[in-house]
Amino acid sequence: MIDRPNGDRLIQANYTATSLDDMPVEDLIRLTRDFIRRVTNEDRQRLARELRLSGHQAALRHAPPTLQRFFAGETDLDAELAQRYVHAPLLSHARFVPTPGEPVRKQTSAYFSSQDDSALMTVGAPVGGRNGAVVEFTFTLMSMVGLGFRIDPLTASEQRRWLELIRRENGLTALWTLARWEKPYLIFVVRDYFARVYAFAPAGFEAAARLTPDMLVTLADWLEAVWFPPQGEADDDAERPTLLHPPGDPDTAWDDRADPGPGAADTLPGDFTW
Repeated sequence: MIDRPNGDRLIQANYTATSLDDMPVEDLIRLTRDFIRRVTNEDRQRLARELRLSGHQAALRHAPPTLQRFFAGETDLDAELAQRYVHAPLLSHARFVPTPGEPVRKQTSAYFSSQDDSALMTVGAPVGGRNGAVVEFTFTLMSMVGLGFRIDPLTASEQRRWLELIRRENGLTALWTLARWEKPYLIFVVRDYFARVYAFAPAGFEAAARLTPDMLVTLADWLEAVWFPPQGEADDDAERPTLLHPPGDPDTAWDDRADPGPGAADTLPGDFTW
């Protein structure tokens, strides 16, 4: 028991839990902006640390002006890019060539389109590469003009880390090679109800699109299936080719001594089924 001077009383407090439904709209907007600002700042620090560890910190002065301001903390990259592409088309449909379950030879592609098919984002991924994975994003407008952005080579660790980052509910990340902005690169901004994809090339052309949350999950799952297919030999009774090792892994090699099984003459080492 603690003695208190006469007349002193315990602090009277009335703590009441407040539901978000009862919170004024202005307060919700303020809390949302504070949260996004904190998440974006954490991503900025992470990207700056990656630049420093890769030895590109000194080359930052050669980066595009927008990125220079972002790394200096002078601009909100999410807000600036959103204003630049305020009417980026929303892509809400996906299809694949070949379709899931069919054999893949050399390359597989995913097509993300708007509801009226006027805007299209094609993601092409060759399979069975030995010098690092490759992925190419092509943005097509009105079936007339297309811009392609080829990202390569990507190591297995870069692929896994990027897939992990874009699966977050909120965050900003970049898909680029060690060359950084000297080669094409992409910036993904993921929020609760949508994702924005921005593509940039050294030649000075850019492209942007929005993805619904389920389309972002579809993209991540599809790339993971292409980059890291299940290991194992093909069923002897099946004539569908299978990739024995994850593409881009330099430490793995095909076992020429293994029984190729039926139909092997019609398949190539870079074939697999997903």
